[in-house]
This record gives sequence, structure tokens and C-alpha cells, in this order.
Amino acid sequence: MPKTKKILARLRALREAKGFRQGYMAACLGIDRTTYVRKELGLIPITTDEWVKIADSVNEDPCFFFCLAGAPVDYSPLTPKEETLMALYRSLRQGEREDFLVLLSVSLKHIKRKKVREALEKLCGKSSL
Repeated sequence: MPKTKKILARLRALREAKGFRQGYMAACLGIDRTTYVRKELGLIPITTDEWVKIADSVNEDPCFFFCLAGAPVDYSPLTPKEETLMALYRSLRQGEREDFLVLLSVSLKHIKRKKVREALEKLCGKSSL
């Protein structure tokens, strides 16, 4: 498990990247902003229930903050094309989503970059494409 400073740094980076103010986060937790600031600084512990509320309010899985896979995450806002692609995917039924992912993996089969291949394998649930 990452050290507390790293966990809190992830929280702050994610909050800032999503454009949320500390007051918003405090309201999500039902606490005063100054109390939230002290929690984000590590002066007051964040309870398990609060971590779940925080993750929900920033649309992230709670384990995001605690996982060791520290690969940098791009928190920049989605481009219009990315938003359209996401909306398209979310509008599909489960079987259609699987078909979409297979089509995507076939279409990108020529790409040899390891990062892209691993992402496609993870999406498609295959050990090798």
C-alpha cells in the first residue's frame, strides 16, 4: 500500500484536475471546509466511509487512491471526440459493447506499442490479441 502522503497527493491531484474545490468535497462529506482541508493535509484521518464518499463524488473507484500501480493518470478534460466515443460506448448494450471492443482490437491490431496492446487486452479480457 502506498504511503499516506502519496494517497493524499493522489486525492489532491484528482480533485484539482477535475476542478473541484475543497468546499465542494467538504459538502460531499457533510463536513466544514476547514475540516476537509485538515483531512487532505493528513492532519485528521479520513474514515473508510469518507473515502467511499470521496471516490463517489469524483467518479472514481475507491481503490484508485490505495493501489500500488502508480502509473500516471491523465486527468485532463476529455476532448469532444473522446466524450462522443465515451457516450457511444455507454449507449451500447452489453453484447454490443463486447462487439465494439473486438472491432476496436481488430482495427488496431497493427499497433505494436506495448501500452496500447495491454490496454486492448485488458478491455477485451484476452491474454493475447
